[in-house]
Amino acid sequence: MSDQMGTETQIMEALRQYREADIAMHARARAASSMSDNEIRIIQFLLTAARSDHTVTPTALSKHLGVTSASMTALLDRLERAGAIERVRHPSDRRSLVITATPLAERTVGAPVMAFQQATRQIAADLTDDEHAAVVRFLSNLTAAVNEASRSVPA
Repeated sequence: MSDQMGTETQIMEALRQYREADIAMHARARAASSMSDNEIRIIQFLLTAARSDHTVTPTALSKHLGVTSASMTALLDRLERAGAIERVRHPSDRRSLVITATPLAERTVGAPVMAFQQATRQIAADLTDDEHAAVVRFLSNLTAAVNEASRSVPA
């Protein structure tokens, strides 16, 4: 029983340390870029999509962040004024816009985020099949637990 408690404590401690490091990374990104968390999430999404040759519309960003179209417009307006994004006409649907990150956004926010994503990919690639399955199962169960716990929070 004490072995099990030690393992659980180690996992909780590792999660705490990861969350603290992630929070610190985002705080440094906010300080360096003068962007909010949602603005940084937009840039992350745009840079990841660009590396996969996917176009991103304001609607896709709204869905990704879970915000209204009016909120998304305000976020995009601020990012555009700061020189972090560009709005261009969609290549096949002239009624729609495509949002892209600028080189400025890539330098200020993208470099550390992309370095972290690359490191994460390498860490994942180094896992055995059994380790991979365990990590995916653990994270999926953790996500379900967070979602369930958040449903019990009073509105």
